[in-house]
Amino acid sequence: MTASFKAFRQFNNPSLGELAGLRSPISARFAEHFSASRHMDRLALALAARRALPLKELLESAEFYMRVRRRIRAQTVVDLCAGHGLVGLLFAAFERSVQRVVLLDQRQPESFTRVREAVVEVAPWTADKLVYIESPLLEAGPHIPPGAGVVAVHACGVRTDRCLELAADKGCAVAVMPCCYAQTARKAPRALRAALGAILTTDIDRTYRMEQAGYEMAWSEIPAVITPMNRVLLGIMPPADDSPRA
Repeated sequence: MTASFKAFRQFNNPSLGELAGLRSPISARFAEHFSASRHMDRLALALAARRALPLKELLESAEFYMRVRRRIRAQTVVDLCAGHGLVGLLFAAFERSVQRVVLLDQRQPESFTRVREAVVEVAPWTADKLVYIESPLLEAGPHIPPGAGVVAVHACGVRTDRCLELAADKGCAVAVMPCCYAQTARKAPRALRAALGAILTTDIDRTYRMEQAGYEMAWSEIPAVITPMNRVLLGIMPPADDSPRA
């Protein structure tokens, strides 16, 4: 079954869906497709006014957010390999329980300033929640508090594995949408790689490893018209069972 749009349902119209993967900056010419009566649409219009992001990046971030927001319940959300940071910013803007958002990447891209301005215009309360940390992913551990929510969209290749490991080290709820599968699942059975291919085998292997670490795992996906790298892996650490045993 094909995944439908949740954040921007108007793109379920096939004529608009054809635009979903556009890599050109979202601009005023897209304004007719968004309504100023909806918070998410107002954000799209604010991003368009600044030509802050490609339409693909907006839809990708928003659809990922809509699929994981109810399970990433934490006062602090850490967006790893954050890039322009829109996923973390959406948590800051639309989740009242989120008090702090840490955006972490090797370097802060120029696009972040425009994206942040657009989000703060629509949701001024986000301004005091945000911190952007420039750090290698290998040094991200100290910036992830225990029990935080961890997200990562298109952390390339084994960076996704590192994001999952960082979350597991702190018992954090985690959601990732992987991309670029080179050098991944190298320890997975060769028969699986041959039968299923590297992409599916890698995510099966990731799921097994996280379940072995105590996580309950679930898969979903965003619409493939945005990106073929659309699988979402969600992991929740169930509460400890403290009841006495007979």
